[in-house]
Amino acid sequence: ASQIGGLTATGLSALDATQMGALSATQIGGVTATQIRGLTATDVGELSATQVGALGVSQIAALSATNISALDATQVEGMSTLQLRGITSTQVQGLSSTDIGEFSSTQLSSLSASQIGALTTTVIGALTTTNLEPLTSTQIRALSSTQIDQLSTTNIAALSETQLAGFDTTQVGSMSDEQIAAYLGL
Repeated sequence: ASQIGGLTATGLSALDATQMGALSATQIGGVTATQIRGLTATDVGELSATQVGALGVSQIAALSATNISALDATQVEGMSTLQLRGITSTQVQGLSSTDIGEFSSTQLSSLSASQIGALTTTVIGALTTTNLEPLTSTQIRALSSTQIDQLSTTNIAALSETQLAGFDTTQVGSMSDEQIAAYLGL
């Protein structure tokens, strides 16, 4: 780990896929935030799910939104709730609908209200009733009217009473007639 820690950001980024893949979780865990910032999206995409899981919160925070978008669903699925909580609202925008679709209930419920509010409309539109199930009323309240537009009537109808209570009057006012009917259980 100390040898890896001695590499410059450029030196770490210069490792090829085989060399990067050969780094142990301990070695990856010893990489500094500065070194992480030097990784390209290609470098990050070459990390295994185990290597991504070994990254600390400060290392995750050092990844750009472009680097986050380079992670595949398997890499993201292996992230801990602590790592996910460390992702900024800007980084969250790098997550794809496939990434979010692979989240466990625990992972999805660990996202903060501001992280939920930062999800792209494409991601929100791709959420299934299963994805929405773990969301809290606070997370629901964080949805923008543009995000709410992307929720299907099936998704709205499947929300629990507690989740439905999370919508404020502005959010309900932004819903289509069909969404309101689903909200009211009609």
